[in-house]
Amino acid sequence: MLKKIFAATLLVVTLVFAQAAQAMNFATATDGAKDLSNKYYARAREVAKQYVELRTYSDHGGAHAALVALKSQQAADAIERANFANPWYSSIDRRELQVAAYMHDTGMDGGAFKDYSDGNALRKDHSLNSAIHVLENRAEFETFGVNVDAVALDCMAHSKSCSGVRDLTSWEQWTDCFNRIDDAVALYNEKFPAAQIHFDKATWTDGKKYQRPSEKNPKLLVDVYKFNRETLARSAATVAALRLGDANREAAQYPYTQTGAKIDVDFNSYVPAAKTWRDEIAKAKIFMTDDDGTRTSLLTQGVDTAGFGRMYMSGEGNLSMSCTYNRDTQNIREVFRVLHGKSFPLTTQECIEDRLGELDTMKKFPVEAHIQIVGDYSKVDKKKISRTYERYCRAATRKHQFPVTFEFVKE
Repeated sequence: MLKKIFAATLLVVTLVFAQAAQAMNFATATDGAKDLSNKYYARAREVAKQYVELRTYSDHGGAHAALVALKSQQAADAIERANFANPWYSSIDRRELQVAAYMHDTGMDGGAFKDYSDGNALRKDHSLNSAIHVLENRAEFETFGVNVDAVALDCMAHSKSCSGVRDLTSWEQWTDCFNRIDDAVALYNEKFPAAQIHFDKATWTDGKKYQRPSEKNPKLLVDVYKFNRETLARSAATVAALRLGDANREAAQYPYTQTGAKIDVDFNSYVPAAKTWRDEIAKAKIFMTDDDGTRTSLLTQGVDTAGFGRMYMSGEGNLSMSCTYNRDTQNIREVFRVLHGKSFPLTTQECIEDRLGELDTMKKFPVEAHIQIVGDYSKVDKKKISRTYERYCRAATRKHQFPVTFEFVKE
């Protein structure tokens, strides 16, 4: 009996120490990644001031990265619960995800091996530049106990548009993504022959390719890597968590632009009964205040010509987002809390639509979206709001092929 008690006690002590060590390693990786990323985010803020296209771009700096780290872990919880017996997605290395979350937007500094003529071109390459920053610091990241190449891949793939991976189960799209990293590494090494970096694909593939019909044109054969399904599934799950964490920004809590200017939105300045979101923001009173106190209206000529700054500032500022697991449906549920139900409805829906695009990339995975209209409203206002969001939810459900619903909730 004493031997059994001793053995049981020893097992408990061992588990406690193991958990403590795991927590310590996670904290060390978090602190290390945060410290390494800070210099890139500080530089990115200064770089953004050089490009007019980035002046109204929402903040992608250190505060954003810290929030993404938190939101990505929440998304990972939901993904792993809904992941049971799904061969297309696997368990998530939480340290890897945490490090990737802190590093994912460091490439907004423009990197070091390419020159950009405008801010849009820089933004298009930012996830690739982030991956290169990870590879530049391979020795440091190895001390955190993470797979450095996996972190680099996570950073590259976190943006569906920049990476081209719009279907996380597509071997063809992943092949293109790997090839783009390889090309960037080659350019980097050509420019900096004394500071060589490398990207090792051995975790996912032995490098052998085979030909298969292209997804875009079945009549055309393309070269595709023969991937290890398990390791690619793990990356797909990690990137899915990172994408949702990145999408679930809290603009109302941290209303700043990429240059550090503070955003101020008058949520009563929308155009009622507008036909499009562009019409809805036509008179929007939205201001940016720089560090020196200079206050600029986005309606000023040349500041926000296309209107995307006003669209994101009012739409994102009207939302609080999170990712949960719905026990009833066993789906990953993306929740959108609309903070001002009457305000900028079409613009807010445009920002929701952008987030639903992230769920679209999680093919062969059970997902749903739910919109919560926060606050008390008169019967007349409630009817108007209901009509707007009922119409949107029907259209979104048809378009995305997963449930999109809404309800009114109290504060």
